[in-house]
Amino acid sequence: MISKIVFTCSILLSCCQQTTFAQDNERDWLMTEIEKIIRFDTEISFKTVPGFIIGVIDEDSTYIFPFGHKMPSKKSGSIGENDIFEIGSISKLYTTSIIRMLVQEKKLSYSQHINEFLPEEYQNPRLNHINIHSLIHHQSGLPLRPYMFGAKEQDSQNPYLYYTRTDLLEFFRDYIPEKEGFVYSHTNYALLELIIEKVTGQNFDDVFQRYLKQPLQLKNTFIDFPEQKENYISPGYDKAVNLTKPWLYSSFRASEGVKTSITDALKYLNFILRDDQVNMIRDSVVMDEEFPLENSFNQHLTIENGWHILQVKNHKIAIHTGRTSGHSCFMGMVKSSKTAVVIFSNSWVGTGDLGLQILRMINQNWKM
Repeated sequence: MISKIVFTCSILLSCCQQTTFAQDNERDWLMTEIEKIIRFDTEISFKTVPGFIIGVIDEDSTYIFPFGHKMPSKKSGSIGENDIFEIGSISKLYTTSIIRMLVQEKKLSYSQHINEFLPEEYQNPRLNHINIHSLIHHQSGLPLRPYMFGAKEQDSQNPYLYYTRTDLLEFFRDYIPEKEGFVYSHTNYALLELIIEKVTGQNFDDVFQRYLKQPLQLKNTFIDFPEQKENYISPGYDKAVNLTKPWLYSSFRASEGVKTSITDALKYLNFILRDDQVNMIRDSVVMDEEFPLENSFNQHLTIENGWHILQVKNHKIAIHTGRTSGHSCFMGMVKSSKTAVVIFSNSWVGTGDLGLQILRMINQNWKM
């Protein structure tokens, strides 16, 4: 009996060792290929980008690769997997996830119009056509930021700190439509934040914790700084490699305000890739004829639930980028192959198209 137990344990140990060996080989191969891409196919300079960290999902395996350093000084050490970055406009993806859950709970409908959720004194009859779907997909015609947004700015490194909810509501009330079709708009998501708070009766930070942070155990992800401790954030640098300040918000949290680590970002992407019931790309609720595919920045891109979609052969590539004064980020995935790439950079300059190149590489140059 004892000999059988020993034999079984030895087989299990051997299998574990083989799995670990295979994973190590895969990691080494990925590291080598990524280094080649950085060296030969990008113009990344560690003089302007002190460091960045890459997360890769390839089916059941997850890998993290740090490059460079936390600060311009080489003595500062490399970026860690739990270091927290501002992800800027990638925050919009998290917001669309929350919206989808509220739709599932029948607290919202994509066809509901924004005026339904605003106080009567701020409703705008000229904008009765704007619904939640058009806000998510940047089809409202509203500008990137509200007009006269800069007049409220008192700190060039904190563009959203002094622009209040009341300022946003007054802009909406007085706005006269100028454009139709796609206009990429932070304003859309600032308004979605107000809608989310209205239907839940909670502030956006609490809603974020309830629907995403707690269920996914995103320990290093948040909206508002705990007790205003801005040093929670990994140092970030501008184009001249000057240290920047983290952004604080009086509005626009749902558009720009998420802070997270590479580990938590990979958890979020795994949540999307693994759960067939949570298909963020072209959700069945949105596949009604009432909501056709929407154009994005050019004829090669569409936009679906906040993601910008590039169709290459049989691959539907979902991508988004984000940037603040001192951080630049990329998030991309191919749901059909269960692959994803995240890059967080501690510089406004960022890493160019590195994320898309890595995503192409792990999908065999789109030949599959």
